[in-house]
Amino acid sequence: MKIQRSKLQIILLYGLLAFVITGCAISRGGTKLEAGSKPALLDKLVELNNLWRKHVDAGNFAIENNDFTKAIEEYKSALAIKPNSSEVHIKLAQIYAKQEEYELAQAEFREGLKLDSKNIPARNYLGYLHEILGQYQQGAEQFETVLSLDPKNLYALSHLGLMYIQLKQIDKAESVLRTALEIDPECQRADSKNTHNYLGLVYENKGDIAAAIAEYRESIRLFPDDMWPRKRLASLLEDHGRYYEAQLEYLQMLEIDPENLLAKSRLNVLSQIMFGSEVVIHVEPVDIVEDNIESVIGDAPDASEYPDADAIILLNKFSHEVLESGRSRYTVHQVVKIFTERGIQSYGEAIMPFKSRSQNIEVNIARTILPDGAVVEAPDESFHDVTPPGLLEYNLFSDMMWKVVAMPSLQLGAIIEYQITVEDAAEPVSDKIWFWGGMAFQTTEPILQSKYALRVPKDFTFKWKTYNAEIEPIILHNETNTTYLWVYGETEAIQLELNMASLADIVPRLSYSSVQSWDDVASWYNELAVECYNTDEMIESTVAELIANAKTDEEKIEAIYYFVASQIRYVGVEYGKGAYQPNYAQDVFRNRFGDCKDKATLMIAMLELAGVEAYPVMISPAPFDRIDLELPSPGQFSHVIAALPTSEGDYIWLDPTSETCSYGDLPVSDQGRKAFVITKEGGKFADTPTYPSSANKLTLSSEISLNPDGSIYGKEQTQTSGQHNLEYRLLYKSLKPNETRDFFASMLNHQFPAAKIENLNISDLNDMDTPVETSIEFSSSQYGMLLEDKLFFPLPNDNLSDYAILVGPPERKYDLDLGYQRQLAKTVSISIPEGYTVPSLPPDVELNEDFGSFKRSYRFENNTVKYEMDFTIRQSIVPPKKYRELKRFFETVAREDRAQIVLERKIPRL
Repeated sequence: MKIQRSKLQIILLYGLLAFVITGCAISRGGTKLEAGSKPALLDKLVELNNLWRKHVDAGNFAIENNDFTKAIEEYKSALAIKPNSSEVHIKLAQIYAKQEEYELAQAEFREGLKLDSKNIPARNYLGYLHEILGQYQQGAEQFETVLSLDPKNLYALSHLGLMYIQLKQIDKAESVLRTALEIDPECQRADSKNTHNYLGLVYENKGDIAAAIAEYRESIRLFPDDMWPRKRLASLLEDHGRYYEAQLEYLQMLEIDPENLLAKSRLNVLSQIMFGSEVVIHVEPVDIVEDNIESVIGDAPDASEYPDADAIILLNKFSHEVLESGRSRYTVHQVVKIFTERGIQSYGEAIMPFKSRSQNIEVNIARTILPDGAVVEAPDESFHDVTPPGLLEYNLFSDMMWKVVAMPSLQLGAIIEYQITVEDAAEPVSDKIWFWGGMAFQTTEPILQSKYALRVPKDFTFKWKTYNAEIEPIILHNETNTTYLWVYGETEAIQLELNMASLADIVPRLSYSSVQSWDDVASWYNELAVECYNTDEMIESTVAELIANAKTDEEKIEAIYYFVASQIRYVGVEYGKGAYQPNYAQDVFRNRFGDCKDKATLMIAMLELAGVEAYPVMISPAPFDRIDLELPSPGQFSHVIAALPTSEGDYIWLDPTSETCSYGDLPVSDQGRKAFVITKEGGKFADTPTYPSSANKLTLSSEISLNPDGSIYGKEQTQTSGQHNLEYRLLYKSLKPNETRDFFASMLNHQFPAAKIENLNISDLNDMDTPVETSIEFSSSQYGMLLEDKLFFPLPNDNLSDYAILVGPPERKYDLDLGYQRQLAKTVSISIPEGYTVPSLPPDVELNEDFGSFKRSYRFENNTVKYEMDFTIRQSIVPPKKYRELKRFFETVAREDRAQIVLERKIPRL
């Protein structure tokens, strides 16, 4: 058939050429055409072309009506006329593919590509068919060809990544998928949907389970209704014993698809695993000090003796034993009597944290003693291992778990007793035998007695310290051990106050550490991190590209800081040593994610390539406890940032964890804290700066035209700096494009009821050097209120009344924490309608205190009311002795939300 088609083409072409060249008569099949019949040949060509087009159109129409049999027939007829039509071959291939006639489809695609080798959609489709049929090498070749034509083709990049995974060319797979992410970082284009899914498969193949989990989590964040990453993640979590997290994923799948059989079946299996028979490792309690529990229970007071308490803690005991090897074991033992329903809610579950991979745990006692003396032991179904909720809310993957015990048969007057022991599962591998710990002796419920017992080998030394109380330990020696016992008597309940300072600054407590010096901590961290700063060609080329146009060291620093802050996602991976040891810079760069220490390590390594010296910094950001310099210990820190020494002897502080913090700023949680700067020579402390209120400024300016019917048209501009800039950038970037306008409409309606956005502009949120600014034009048909000859105009609400909530009670016992120093500056210009005047304005107000200031003023000129307000917080912590002044101050400020302007008609109505 192909030969016959070719003869027809040759004859037609020959006849046409002969006509054009000679004008002579030609003959075909015995038919003689004279020179005068030239129009007949052209007519024949036109007729054939029309017939071809008729078949193609008929095929297209058949496809629209899902009549694939008819479409195939018509396209074949079209190819009988024009066999070299790439368009028709590809259409025919697509039909075969829909009918799952994949080999026929491949054949037609190949014919079409012979005629049009640069048809990228057809080549991608052919690659996909190879993928379906498991022909991964052929599929890879097609996608590679596409990328040679279009290096940024996301479909080809994504599917080539999958082909390489199937071919076990994992590094090549990771490379092309990372290229896809560079082109579309937020995976907003349809062809990017599986990029994170395939990267998850890459890391599974590499055995990097934490990285695989992170990729599936990111895919779920971007595409919450996509079931594939949820299935893969749940399976992965199951395989690694993370049953509770797997259970949550299956439950999420059922929310999306209530009839999902996989989720239902796996939940049943997990239920049997989690609550059925398991191998239990027996953990003996640490029994350093014996207590007469029956006496403790028998002497328990009645609720009438503590009328304001929800419960009373009869015994609060913690026992810590350090073995000769450095292995630690500790037991918590509590006895609590319940007085109220709130007490049942508060103490209905006993919770003990532990590390599932490195520690063993056992509940030694869990029982409820009823008011009539009956004892109810906690049944097997009361015990659960769960992932702490905070880890699920953030990108933090850890082996930290909670042992949760649901206490049985709770009622008013019942007493609960639980004892839980945790021990290191193995002997320490380090030659450094360090231990640290502590305990608070006061809480929000009254305590009758607290005990902390510590037993160490007799030659072990450590430092200890008590706070907010003088407590000397009882020390007991024997041939092998030394025991320290701190005992504290009855304490009243702490009455919590809104925005109060840290409880650690208030309650009596104990801390201890066996670490001898801060230099030891610095040496320890340097040993952990020394190899993690190594770089490779990929990092080196990226640094070269980032600093190519930089003229100063500051420009180099800024470029590298922004890259790490914005391009490396925050994902905490804290398994085993991962709680302290950073990952290799090369891995962090390749994975494009890491926790605080990982991001700081990568940034320091990149800065070194740029010729800039930088150091890791261990810090305890707010609201964590402040550092006590007298007790060296890594346990005092919860965060890692970086410091760059300057010629003036101070530092440039950078926290790359905060992706929306502009260069030159520092998140407020890092400000005013003791920071441990770790150099190669050792460690030293420095104070991070505290920025003044003027550095954290929010500026609002509005121009409003008021009409006689009370409707308005306005323009509002917002400018940010410092912490406001960080927070607003983070907030706006978290909004999806289709959510942004609705979000601003909601915010605007809080100030101007029934407002409608006419125009909205937001500054470039990816330009970190430009503070976040917004500009809104809006209208409202019913803002001002008409009443006879008066027109009432409320000033826009700025939520200043929220501050009055902080100062409700007449007195205060503890410091009030106002957060951070900041400033709000506002200007409103109101053009009033013709025929109205403003007989009077609210009085001006000016307040100045140590902790802040407030100023408002009004003036009326040129038919315009101009209102100016400045509200400044200059002091973060306000002591109780200043509370009354603060209360008056905030109550005055709060009234500003109710301020309004009254307009009066110049000529009253008759």
